[in-house]
Amino acid sequence: MIAAVVVGLVASSAASAEQACFDVKVQARPVDQIPSEIGDCGSDCFVMSWPWFVDLRVKRVVDGALSGKVIRVLTVQHTYRVSREGTWFLRKNTAGSYNVLASDGGSTLTRCSAEAASVEPYIRPNSGHTLDDLRNQGIRRYGHHPD
Repeated sequence: MIAAVVVGLVASSAASAEQACFDVKVQARPVDQIPSEIGDCGSDCFVMSWPWFVDLRVKRVVDGALSGKVIRVLTVQHTYRVSREGTWFLRKNTAGSYNVLASDGGSTLTRCSAEAASVEPYIRPNSGHTLDDLRNQGIRRYGHHPD
């Protein structure tokens, strides 16, 4: 099994402020949603949310720049999202993809500076494996969300 690590928020206020910014704001609809496999956390553990792979069909880029109309992003959620179009705030990650940022209507999120470094992805594969390997494990175990 390829183990995954969920990355928590950084505690320092400067790092947290940078994490709270977005690189791209889009109007998009999820067209595929695949949960990552949840590792065994013991008998006294209750997992409420974990990383998912979500493919978004982008209708419009509201702020920022994005190439492509269908993009693969990482999000942390409990179950499948409703497959309706909505606003998505995206943050570049070091895996070459985007993390979806949770916001309360976007009021606390601002656009990242051009110098802002990419953040760690919500899930990281073990050495020798890729995010696609983790996604494929999720597909084998849970399948695709019906569109």
